[in-house]
Amino acid sequence: MNIFQSVFLVAAAPLLLSAPVAAAADLDALVTQASKYESGASVEPLRDIERLLCDSIGVPEKRSEIEAALIRLLAPGTTFEAKRFACQHLAVHGSEATLPALSTLLKQEETVGIACLALSVQRSSQAGDLLRAALPAATGAARLQLVNTLGHRAEPASVKLLAGLAHDADDVIARAAVRALGAIDAPEARDAVAALLRAANPAVLPAAAEASLDVARTLATSGSAAAAAALCEALLKPTFPAHIRRGALGLLLRCDPDDGLQRIHALLGAAPVDPVLAAVATARIPDIRGADVSKAFGAVLPKLEREQQVLMIEALAVRADADALAVLRAQVGAAEPCVRCAAISAVGRLEDESSVPLLAAAFSRATSPEEVKGIQFALAGLQGGSKTDQAIIDALRQAAGKDKGPLMAVLARRGGDAAVHVLLEYASDADKDVSHAANQALTRIADGGDSAALAVLQKALSGGNPALCEPALRTLSAWRTVAAWDTLLGVYQKSERQEQHALALRGLVRIAGEGNAHPDAGLAERYRQLLAGARDVEDRKLILRVLSGAGHPVTLALALPLLEVPEVRPEAAEAVLKMANAIKDTQPEISRNALRRLEAGRPTPQRP
Repeated sequence: MNIFQSVFLVAAAPLLLSAPVAAAADLDALVTQASKYESGASVEPLRDIERLLCDSIGVPEKRSEIEAALIRLLAPGTTFEAKRFACQHLAVHGSEATLPALSTLLKQEETVGIACLALSVQRSSQAGDLLRAALPAATGAARLQLVNTLGHRAEPASVKLLAGLAHDADDVIARAAVRALGAIDAPEARDAVAALLRAANPAVLPAAAEASLDVARTLATSGSAAAAAALCEALLKPTFPAHIRRGALGLLLRCDPDDGLQRIHALLGAAPVDPVLAAVATARIPDIRGADVSKAFGAVLPKLEREQQVLMIEALAVRADADALAVLRAQVGAAEPCVRCAAISAVGRLEDESSVPLLAAAFSRATSPEEVKGIQFALAGLQGGSKTDQAIIDALRQAAGKDKGPLMAVLARRGGDAAVHVLLEYASDADKDVSHAANQALTRIADGGDSAALAVLQKALSGGNPALCEPALRTLSAWRTVAAWDTLLGVYQKSERQEQHALALRGLVRIAGEGNAHPDAGLAERYRQLLAGARDVEDRKLILRVLSGAGHPVTLALALPLLEVPEVRPEAAEAVLKMANAIKDTQPEISRNALRRLEAGRPTPQRP
């Protein structure tokens, strides 16, 4: 969409959205008001005219009246803003009746631009005559606007004038004229562009190449593929700008009867490969039809530079046929890290459990932490569900100790009950690095709140096997959702082992603290359970520190009695003060009473 079309849509939008006004609106009065409009003033007169335009759809006599009103806004005594408003709408709704007034605007440099706006899509050929007639006297920016508008209209009648301007002393005008010629679908325009391309004048050569590419696009659209291809062939030369060469190759490949297969194969098989064209050629590969296409380009891949190999891998990944997948698998072991990483990523997106051994083996070749992460993401993204999970577990069991950690992280990403089972098993491994990696992976699962994993952990906790019970409890203590609350509460209240009680408490206060942002009666009940199960002063202090962030009348009521317990009074006072201030706007009476109780219980300073 060009600038003219954008402005037309903006101008037309209010017409489609506005409600109609009364038919008796005083159009003359509206024109008088609108004629004085300046930026920042009330837009109501303009909007009323727009609504009248909307009402006039399908009513020719009304449309003529409003068009006449808009033409009056082009008179010498109106403001520039009023003239611009009129031109915006005449561009969409104007007829030949607008031409005399627009012709006057073309004679003034200030208004040439808005006149061009209205004339750029005017159907009458007389509009083009006006623009061509105005050009000889125009200067500066006005001249450029006229040339651009003639290019937008793309009339054969403009060819002679534009061909002359293509040799203008002003390079800006000359280039604009050349580009305008490229937009005109006429033999004489094509001949003029071809002559300019042959002349190779450095000042306009890039514009001539751009115009020639536009001509080729027009020919291709009209069915003249051979003629379009001939123009594109000429534009592939290294003397032309890179964007022109890329555009020409892209169009040329679309014109080739074999979708560009032979041309791309020849281009990528050349030594050296043209780096400007290689990306365009490779991007076309997914669209080429044929049974052996992927195999053919897979054979070319090793001969390419590494950057081009990456592009080829991405193209073959889009094809995703059996031959393409075979090439991608082979490149998982490529010598260049960037090529390996591209292939690994593609295999992860496309493959299933069958690729687990291949990707797991890639860890040993990784040369950077980024590559290790890439392999992990690929494994985590493999299709295949539980079959893939089991394949990863099998690879984990076969891996050396130092290679187990990355695979455990993959299982944590995938989640599920199978992952938790094996991670719990390794969490108590004699190898400290392995057990540490397993516990880290379990913590990641806890952070994600996997419901299937939670069921496995709960079963392990109650199963009586210490090797599984301890890591299960550690994982549950890291759980961030309320789903683990009842399980942890049971341990907190009933366990005779202090370390288990303390671990459960840490998990419970973490879960409770997550709810502080939206305190309610349910959260208050959880804090009540915590305080009821506290075994010593340290338990209560920890609970109070977290409780202080829950601004709710019921949670405040839980803290008030603890003001009378000397061992935790400082923590209780801090919690009461914080919660009372949090609810003072919504529950002012409760807040004041709590603060009075806090103040009343403060110790009286001793006199010296």
